[in-house]
Amino acid sequence: MRSVQRNCVPAAILMCVVSLLVASTAMARQGADLTVTVSYTGKGPVDEKNDVLVFLFDHPEPTADSRPLSVRAVTKNGGVATFKGVTAPTVYVVAVYDEKANYDGKSGPPPAGSPIATYSKGGKPIPVEPAKTPKVAFKFGDAKRWK
Repeated sequence: MRSVQRNCVPAAILMCVVSLLVASTAMARQGADLTVTVSYTGKGPVDEKNDVLVFLFDHPEPTADSRPLSVRAVTKNGGVATFKGVTAPTVYVVAVYDEKANYDGKSGPPPAGSPIATYSKGGKPIPVEPAKTPKVAFKFGDAKRWK
């Protein structure tokens, strides 16, 4: 009887591990939610006209040819952009302040001179894994502008 019990314990552990792997794979296909809290510290209000557009990219330094994975508008300073079901394992977060109230975030790169920032530390973009880090927050001002 003891040999049966000894064999059942490793089998039960193996089944638990397999179940966890299957569940995590299913979650990866569904994607994870990511919330980004962003504050604009530069000149000008954050409102319906002058919003902050928050982008997710699959690479750290977007160019004019880059296409975002997703974009959300924040219309209140210190507001939150919520991205549901992010399936990319790693994303980079970029924010653009719509200083002249003429950018929709979908028609191409921001207008030249727009305040822009990447979620970063020491000037180096931080890769975000939504499944592991579901919330990020950062502030930016007028120091860096889109060229």
